[in-house]
Amino acid sequence: MITVACGSENVEPVTNTPTPSPTPSTFEELIELGNVRFERTFFASAVKAYEAAYRLNPDSPEVFLLRGITYNRLGEYKLAIADFNQVLRMIPEEDEAFYERGSAFGNLNSVDQARDDFSRAININPEDPRYFNARGFSYATAGKYEEALGDYNKAVLLDPSFGIVYANRAVVHAIVGNDEAADKDLLLADETGIGSDILREEVRLIRSQRDSSPVESE
Repeated sequence: MITVACGSENVEPVTNTPTPSPTPSTFEELIELGNVRFERTFFASAVKAYEAAYRLNPDSPEVFLLRGITYNRLGEYKLAIADFNQVLRMIPEEDEAFYERGSAFGNLNSVDQARDDFSRAININPEDPRYFNARGFSYATAGKYEEALGDYNKAVLLDPSFGIVYANRAVVHAIVGNDEAADKDLLLADETGIGSDILREEVRLIRSQRDSSPVESE
């Protein structure tokens, strides 16, 4: 924002002509440019910056990881998986690559492959709550609710402010009939800024469908 100075006729006028920025030319500068564009959600432009960095250093696993993450955000999941495969060929213990590849597999409905990758990420780095949340979601998708709750519980122990876990756990609690626990998680989701009318409506619909389903006799 341009601030106009007032109160003196001798003050030089403020101009809005931007200072020309040097064109990124080194590997590091292009990576930084890609990261800035990514943070601003200009994902397609970020990919172009990472590709320019790749041309300067095609042996860098960082380029493949960053570009793969960006492809994930663009919904280009197969391209993302190809990049993460390349990262893992270079660094077999790169937990972030397993996590992001698992996310891509999940978005392609390859639930078992997604869960395997999340498990590998956890084995390498069991201190990251994102990995437990992601694996918990894959368990829930497969109807393995006890395992899902176990992973969600681990995630919130690692980071009690990780709001999305409370939202995910509330849904599973509602599915299995733990209504009091679901209500508590809805409140915790609200407190962490993740709660929404959509989430509460989803839980309400789950309860309604669950309660209206006929009980099968043995």
